[in-house]
Amino acid sequence: MIPEFDVEIGYDFEVADLRTNLTAETVASGFTEHHEYECLGLLSWEEAANCLAREAEVLERAARSSEPDGIEEILGAVQEEGDLEYSEFMASFYWNDVGVAGLSLALSAARTATFCSCSSGLDNQHHAEYPMVGVIPDAERAALIARLAKRTGCGIGQRWGRWYVYAKSVTAIHALGQSVLEQREAFDALPQPTWVEGLEDELERLSNY
Repeated sequence: MIPEFDVEIGYDFEVADLRTNLTAETVASGFTEHHEYECLGLLSWEEAANCLAREAEVLERAARSSEPDGIEEILGAVQEEGDLEYSEFMASFYWNDVGVAGLSLALSAARTATFCSCSSGLDNQHHAEYPMVGVIPDAERAALIARLAKRTGCGIGQRWGRWYVYAKSVTAIHALGQSVLEQREAFDALPQPTWVEGLEDELERLSNY
């Protein structure tokens, strides 16, 4: 089984109030108070597609499980195989939680600035009460994402100029990631955000510290 969480889906946001002052430096080093922030960099659509495909496999297995949280059951089994196997498994999700990793990578490939993600769970070891991905899009990308979110049953909340995309289960979050990937040509047709230029240089500078 894949857990579902008791959250009301809504769309409480104002595109005009989204943050517009992001720079390559702030995106690289962190622009929020969220713990363990790590910039995903300028990921490609191919990398997002690979992650989503791997995630789909895990979610399909989890849905067939009789355990209340089939994802945690799979993760536990991988951990029992050994540290190396677990590291290789999680590396395919860029160390994001399974179920929200695909959307995080797709949004990064769409050139939005993600800043947190959490799949939530039944074990009280996650910081979010329900699956969510934090992101700051520009206005044009926001319009596209909002339309896709409504189509896939995901909600959008806004705080301090930042979006929190959420859902009752990671199944909907994953579906939104797939929808973003399918609309990659539409995203690519939009002007690049100003923070994209210089981001790779900033990430390299930070890695050399």
